[in-house]
Amino acid sequence: MKYLLSLLVLALSLNASVYYAKVDPYESFSIKAIASGEVVSLFKEAEGKISNGGILIQIDDVLNEKELVTSETKLKSLKRTLALTEKNVKNSREVEHIRGENYKKIKNLKTKSRTSKDAELINFINASNQVLSLENSLENLKVSISDLEYKIATLKDIINHKSVKIKSGLLIYKTYVNEGDFVNIGAPLVDAYDISKGKLTIFLSKEDVEKAPSSVMYINDKATTLKVDKVWKVVDTQNISSYRTEIIVPAPKRFSELLKIEFKVK
Repeated sequence: MKYLLSLLVLALSLNASVYYAKVDPYESFSIKAIASGEVVSLFKEAEGKISNGGILIQIDDVLNEKELVTSETKLKSLKRTLALTEKNVKNSREVEHIRGENYKKIKNLKTKSRTSKDAELINFINASNQVLSLENSLENLKVSISDLEYKIATLKDIINHKSVKIKSGLLIYKTYVNEGDFVNIGAPLVDAYDISKGKLTIFLSKEDVEKAPSSVMYINDKATTLKVDKVWKVVDTQNISSYRTEIIVPAPKRFSELLKIEFKVK
C-alpha cells in the first residue's frame, strides 16, 4: 500500500511544472513631454500616491494661450470676410449675366456700330474677369481659414499636453522634473502604474504551453481558478525554446513579491 502511495505521489510530482515570477503592476506608463517649455508647477508630493486625475505637472503655456486668442480672433475676421466675398461673388455673377445678355442682344444687329458692340463685349469681359478675381480670392480665403483652423487645433493640443495629468486611479511612481526645469520634446516626465491588478510573466516550454489550459494553477502551493492570459506564439530571444506567458492575478498587498507558480494536471 505504501509502495502504491509513493508511486502516486511521484506521478503527481512529475505532472507538476514549477516556475517563479514576481508580481508586476498590470500596466506601466512612461509619460514624456510632447511640448517643450519651462515647468512652472509640480505636485511632487504626489509621488507614491494614487492619482485623483488632477494636474500633476504644468509646463508654461502663456505664449501659446496668447497665440490661440489671436488666432481665434483672426479666424472670426476671415470667416466674416469670406461671407462678404461670397455675397460679392453672387452679385458679380449677376452683373456678368446681365452684361452677357446685353452683348448677345446687339452683337448681330446691323443698326449697332462696331464700336458699340466692342464696348459691350469689353463690359462683359470685365464683368467676367471680376467674377474670376473674386472666386480666386474666395478660394484663397478658404485655404487661409483651413490653415488657421489647423493652427488653432495644434495650439489647443499643445496647451492640453502642457497640463500633464495622470488618469485617476493610477499610482504615481516617480517624477523626473522639478519646478524651473526646461523640458524638450521627448523628455521623461513621470512614471505611473495600474495597480488594480497584478501580472506574472513566466517562460513556458512547448510542452507546458500545451498542458497549461487543462491544468490547475497553484500559487504558493494554493490551488486557484486562474488561467494563462496570454502566450506569445514565437519563442523568446533570450529564454531559448521558451514562450513568454502572462498571467493576470488579483492585486496583491505588495508588488514585486516572488511567487511560486505550478501547473498540475487535473
